[in-house]
Amino acid sequence: MTKAWPWLLLALLALVAVANTYYGGQRQPRQLLLNCSSELYDHDDQQQTQYFLLFDLQASGRDALVNYRYFHTDGSAAGSVMMHGQLTRGAAGINYQIAVSDKQEQQANGPAPEHMQYLSYISGLNLKNRAVHPMTLEVLDADDKQHYAVVRVQPGNGVYACRLQQ
Repeated sequence: MTKAWPWLLLALLALVAVANTYYGGQRQPRQLLLNCSSELYDHDDQQQTQYFLLFDLQASGRDALVNYRYFHTDGSAAGSVMMHGQLTRGAAGINYQIAVSDKQEQQANGPAPEHMQYLSYISGLNLKNRAVHPMTLEVLDADDKQHYAVVRVQPGNGVYACRLQQ
C-alpha cells in the first residue's frame, strides 16, 4: 500500500498540470477600451483657436492601440495620430505603461493643433532615437459601475474624461 502513494501523487500532479494547461488556454485576454474627450485651446494663437480631442485606447492582452483625433469646433477633422504598441500594467493597477513602436499621422488642411504638433514631435523624436515612444496612462479616478474614468496621459500631461468599456 505504501508503494502506491507516490504513483497516486504523480497521477494527481499530472492531472492538475493537464487541467491547468487546458483551462489556462481558455482564458480571454484582458481587454480595455477607453473613449476619452477633452477641449484644447491654442493659447499662443491670437484668435484663441479651440479644438476638441477624442482620445481612444484599445488594449487586448498586451497589444495596445492609441488614437488621438482632433476636430475643429464645427466638427470638421483637424488631424489624427494613431499609435501601436505594447501595454503593461503598472504599480497598484492604477498606471499603465505603453511602449509605442509605430505611429501613423494624418493632418487636415490648415495648421495642426499645438497638442498634435507636440505629440508628433516628441513621439517622432523617441521613435527615431530609441525605436520606442514611452507613454504612461495614470487612472486618477474610475467607477466600473458608472462606466467612467478620469486619466492623465504622459507625455503631454493631458487629463481626459473617459467612458470605460470592458
